[in-house]
Amino acid sequence: MMGRKNKQLCMIVLDMEDMIPETHLLRKIKAKIDFDFIYKEAESYYSQVGRPSIDPVCLIKMLLVGYLYGIRSERRLEEEITLNIAYRWFCGFDLMDTIPDHSIFSQNRRRRFKDGSIFRQVFNRIVKDCIETGLVSGETAVSDGSFIPANVSWQSKVEVTRLVEKSTVDYLEVLDEELKKTEGYVPAYPSIIEKKELKSRTDVDCGYIHQDTKKGLGYLAEITVDTKNGIITGMDCYPANRRESDIILKHIERQMQDNQIDIQKLGLDAGYDVGAVHRGLEIMGITGYTGLRFAHNNPMKEQFTYQPEEDTFICKEGKELPFAKLIFKKGTGYYRLYRIKPRSCGSCTKRSECKTTSGSIRINASPYYPAFYANRERYETPDYVKVKRLRGIWAEGTFAVLKKFHNLKRHRKRGIYRATEKCLLSATALNLKRFIKAVSA
Repeated sequence: MMGRKNKQLCMIVLDMEDMIPETHLLRKIKAKIDFDFIYKEAESYYSQVGRPSIDPVCLIKMLLVGYLYGIRSERRLEEEITLNIAYRWFCGFDLMDTIPDHSIFSQNRRRRFKDGSIFRQVFNRIVKDCIETGLVSGETAVSDGSFIPANVSWQSKVEVTRLVEKSTVDYLEVLDEELKKTEGYVPAYPSIIEKKELKSRTDVDCGYIHQDTKKGLGYLAEITVDTKNGIITGMDCYPANRRESDIILKHIERQMQDNQIDIQKLGLDAGYDVGAVHRGLEIMGITGYTGLRFAHNNPMKEQFTYQPEEDTFICKEGKELPFAKLIFKKGTGYYRLYRIKPRSCGSCTKRSECKTTSGSIRINASPYYPAFYANRERYETPDYVKVKRLRGIWAEGTFAVLKKFHNLKRHRKRGIYRATEKCLLSATALNLKRFIKAVSA
């Protein structure tokens, strides 16, 4: 006998929570994370009078659903939450509630969350929850940067000229103070030069990068990952033309201040092999394990040995070249001068190999050469090999996951604040997944 569906209407009493499986990701997140802290963080963005707004917790949860499940379009996100009971329940909507229009996100960005700081606060709060749960140890962390293309056409590029101070990088204030106490220090008088660079007419904040494996207009996402459970403890966004070595110290300093993370070891690739970076990490109490760029400084040093205890170079004939003073050269910046008086080498048969055009026997090194050398000594040690392996797993692997599953393959919005928002929400979504996986194990 053929069956037919009874189309008679019926009334039922339904608890949406009973329809969500115990193993569902959103159910686990809701059980472990209390998102009510958003009310306090968002309080300053709302007026005390007027018509009530859409619940800010619901808005943030809606965005997180999009990044958790790789829903790239906010128009599509509205449709998915309308149809998916689990999404509705997680975001705090009943079956009869009308889901806010997708345009509410752009309206809030323009009128309320202009600087995107609310998303930084949400990211930091999740990181703190991970720390309090014991998922972040700080014993070993890894950092890396990755190019994220901007939402612009190549035809929108335009060449602009601006005045810049050559060879001046603001690393850390404590580094500047230390440099001022070094023998021979003189105030810098950087040269002002005209620099031509490519920009986009449709997104003036993005930058142009041209490397072997990266080329285009976009942004640089910089992350730090704790290797215990893969929790992202730091996420920042910059124009793509910024050098990773210039921004890493401020990036590390920010997360240590925001979340009170005590990082002990930090793994970096060769792009960060700069004396100031090595010394900055030392000052912050971090042991850096950084890959080497072998074209550093003067190649004469390949024929000398360095004695870190005395801060002195030793030539092949046993003569000492002690540190003399700090030198500032217009256009290139500061360097450490190691030299020996020419008459001390009058009888040396290899003197001609050491002589420079000025007649003095000297070595010009990084202004932070002792820290630079200490990193070279750690290179290829068992600890370095271990940290390098962890960097390949957690830094490069994390970016791969963010791009494939959490909407970070390409920016769809324009401007540095919107790009930062995307990076932070993507990192928050992945942290939530790894948090749940760790506490459920």
